[in-house]
Amino acid sequence: MSCEEDIFCGINKSKAPVGEMSDLEKKHTPVIEAPSRVKKGEAFEVSVEVGRHMAHPNENAHFIEWIELYSGETFLARVNLEPKLTSPKVKFNVALEHEHPLVARERCNLHGVWESLPLNVKIEG
Repeated sequence: MSCEEDIFCGINKSKAPVGEMSDLEKKHTPVIEAPSRVKKGEAFEVSVEVGRHMAHPNENAHFIEWIELYSGETFLARVNLEPKLTSPKVKFNVALEHEHPLVARERCNLHGVWESLPLNVKIEG
């Protein structure tokens, strides 16, 4: 089996637009929401949701372990989640100094690490 065929090898990314994603991709691809423009250095809210396009299980045997947020390759924040007691929808407050796309990653205990589509946020000032 090649790395491309192994969901635990590297970071999984959807190769299709939302309407053409497989059920596995719909359940695991994080979705980011943030303002399209922000002021340099001022805090703003970013929400990340896993399972927006199709609900992801949230039980002891199958759940989202964590969600991380990046600005380009720069790590911004991480939230650890527990099965049944938490939901894979989180909000981060961040302040950016440099303009890089926001990217979210999550880890499913059964299906590995998944990455969102990048979200561009324009920094003004």
